[in-house]
Order: sequence, then structure tokens, then C-alpha cells
Amino acid sequence: MRTGRKPLLLILALALATALSGCLETEAKLTWHPDGSIDLKLRLEGDALSGQGGRIAEELRLGGFRDVRLSATRLSAVQPLKLAGWDRFSGWLPGRFAYADRSGLVFSRTSWVVFEDYALAGTLDVGRIAELPSFVRALGLPFVFKVEAPWPALSSNATRVEGRTYVWQARLGQPFPVRIVYRRWFPERALALALALGALSLVLWRRSRRRRRV
Repeated sequence: MRTGRKPLLLILALALATALSGCLETEAKLTWHPDGSIDLKLRLEGDALSGQGGRIAEELRLGGFRDVRLSATRLSAVQPLKLAGWDRFSGWLPGRFAYADRSGLVFSRTSWVVFEDYALAGTLDVGRIAELPSFVRALGLPFVFKVEAPWPALSSNATRVEGRTYVWQARLGQPFPVRIVYRRWFPERALALALALGALSLVLWRRSRRRRRV
């Protein structure tokens, strides 16, 4: 969440003037890929985009976004948030890690070694993190927040579910609760632990037999 915060504030601020002059739909989608990487995709769509699209696209590139695509009425860009692979090793350490973002959301990961729980919860206040003035919040501009992962969520309070995509429909000036929990099982870890315990039991059994003979 921390990596994508500044670009998200930037896109909302730049889109604000455009949205005030016409209809503009704003969407942020957080995607967790099968390899463990996470990215944030921003999408703006509407006729009003024609006036500010080029400027917004350039600012996104400067902010570290990749795959920036711009047409007359649509702009999309992707910001990498997490690289793949590191959690394959860190998950062997049981415990809970949590990060509270100024947006009002808390991301947490609880490892039980053989399975891990990932949670995103809190009250998302886009108007606050974008520092929108009160008169702008009163406009109630539409905002869509999505979360997608390779697995179905254990639980969520999403407005609707589209396959494995969980969707929250809200307004920029209205804080809304977000809660989604994923549980990921690691059968290879369970197998490794079983083999380790089996080997340890075998060693202890052999030692006990030697002591009896003596």
C-alpha cells in the first residue's frame, strides 16, 4: 500500500479538474498474482479525459507506473507494489505482520507455517488521503476499488463479487469499510514438516533401542 499511495494521490488530484468538467469514472484495482507479486492498476474512463489525459499519463510515468495506455476516453497504468518470491521463505516463521496505511486500511499477514491468512481491513477514506477540499467531497464523484487474487476469499464485505474479483463501489468523499481475508495453504510445507518430524522420531526411536540393549 505504501508504494502505491503517492501515485494514487497524484492521479486523483490530476483527475479532479477533469472530473469537475465532465463525467469521469475512477477505478483502482489491487491484484495478487500466482507468483506472489502484487500490483495496483489505475483506470480512468470518460469523455472528460480528453482534456487532461496526456498530462495525467506523463505524471504516471514519472511516478513509476508501467504499461501506461491512453486513448481518447480511457487511461490505464500499472504500479508494481511487491516482487514475487520473498514470502516463500518468510512464511516459515510463524507470527503476524501488519502495516497500517494512512488511507485507513491495515494489511496483515499471519503465518501458521502450513497456511497463511492475508487480510485487508479498515475504513478507506479516499477523500482524506487525496486531501480533497470539503466542497469537492460533497460532489460524491464515483470511485471503484477492486481486489483480485488467484484464490477465492475466505470472507469479505465487498459490494459484489465478479469471479475472484471483489468490488467496492463508493464515492470519493464518503469513507467506506473494506474487509477481505484470504487463506493460502502450503502443502509442500506440511510435507516438509511431516518428513522432518518422521526423521526426528526415527532418530529418537533408534537411540531408545540402543539404550535398552546397553
